[in-house]
Amino acid sequence: MKQEQQLLYKVMRNFEGMQKIEVFDLLQRMEILMFYTKSPLRSSQIKKIMTTHLYEESEIDPFGFTILPNGNFCEFEGCNDWIHIYKETKRGINKLNPFTTYYYRTKYAPLELVKLTKKNLLESLEKTLHQEILEEFLLTYKKIIQKDKKNRNRLLLILDY
Repeated sequence: MKQEQQLLYKVMRNFEGMQKIEVFDLLQRMEILMFYTKSPLRSSQIKKIMTTHLYEESEIDPFGFTILPNGNFCEFEGCNDWIHIYKETKRGINKLNPFTTYYYRTKYAPLELVKLTKKNLLESLEKTLHQEILEEFLLTYKKIIQKDKKNRNRLLLILDY
């Protein structure tokens, strides 16, 4: 057998005796874990991710979509316990546009992918626990997509709130 086939057989032996639905569930969990890890894989990194809030059962599924209605793809930008933020990957003529477009999903509307603007975010969080948090954030920062230069250029909305 080729090396790739031997590796696949070695992995598949671990599923012996399991129902197919259990294996599919496990593979889906592995896919989510792989989504959050960086290459090359390190066991310490995998363990760290499995013990953080990223891997826990979430009300927001990061794999619920791949393509926007305009045909562009989205990349996962980051998350906290109530919001997932995605960045549009532009193609074709739109690639020349210097502005970055962000989209989000909240745990209050996990299936909706909405353009990240102050107005949209305030409307979607109206009468929720996170409305006050967002209003406090907007009083502190002028832009909803403001980035923290010290912390690897990550969105402040994800880091602080």
